[in-house]
Amino acid sequence: MISLLVGDDVYAISKKLSEFKTSLDPTWINFNYHRFNAEALEEAIDCALTRALGRGRAKLVVVEDCNFKQFTEETLKILQLISQVTEQTHLVFVASGIDKRLKVAKFLLSQGKLFEFDLIPPWRTDLIAKAIGTLCRGMGLSLDRNIIEYLAGAIGNDSARVEAELHKLASYSNGGKLSVEEVRSLVPSTTQNSLQLAEAIRESNLTKAVNLLQELLEKETFPLAICATLITQFRTWMWVKAALVGGVKQDAEIARICQIANPKRVYFLKQEVASTTLKSLSSAVSMLLDLEASLKQGQKGVFILPSILAITKLFAHKKARLVR
Repeated sequence: MISLLVGDDVYAISKKLSEFKTSLDPTWINFNYHRFNAEALEEAIDCALTRALGRGRAKLVVVEDCNFKQFTEETLKILQLISQVTEQTHLVFVASGIDKRLKVAKFLLSQGKLFEFDLIPPWRTDLIAKAIGTLCRGMGLSLDRNIIEYLAGAIGNDSARVEAELHKLASYSNGGKLSVEEVRSLVPSTTQNSLQLAEAIRESNLTKAVNLLQELLEKETFPLAICATLITQFRTWMWVKAALVGGVKQDAEIARICQIANPKRVYFLKQEVASTTLKSLSSAVSMLLDLEASLKQGQKGVFILPSILAITKLFAHKKARLVR
């Protein structure tokens, strides 16, 4: 059996892998559960082709950090062997994205099942609220619309925290009704702080940026969640600035080009990028993507601070002009 887990929702992917592991015999799990980096693809395929040990004969082989664009023709030849993988062995490829036009991608999709786990953009609070409502119903947790909308704004697209907070609310409510005030005290807003952090960086306010980052980390907000919010916000600013530089004037057209669901939001975005340069915004996005890659590769959360400081300094030129 072949599966592809693709997307930037790391928590959702880890949950799916845990679900796959339940098919393994717990007594023999150390012998039948194997993880490989994509660079060790040949070893991973060889492992998948060997028989499982113990009862049930189930085996799980996970190939992580796949970058299908870097897979060569030689890689494609190695992958031909996966057609020999038995139903008892589950071979899983994990990637942050997949270009379905690539030969390797087409082959893998023809052999296995695709599971997509993309984070909802943090500004799409309507979709986040819908997802929270679905989770609540699955847990038997009754929350009114105002509470769900607050949670969508307070937590954002951090799927790990959404689930943790809902379990906390379910335990606290014990089957009863909760008020908005109770939920606010139990679930503090961190997404707003992440967006405030983005604002502080864009304004080159080093002190505010450091304080907000420290506050988020003290609340045990996942560094990857902070980084994801910043990437989304700065990417949106970059797209809007690029559209303006390119001569696009109508808000509706900017919204269409930049994939902004609510055209009314464009008015505020234009004001926010008015004093920035496209070069600064694009550099910020590039540095944030590098930070995200480092965090996904296991870099410690404290590594985020120097990166945030460096990105904040990109926008210092604006303040310097104002002083002069």
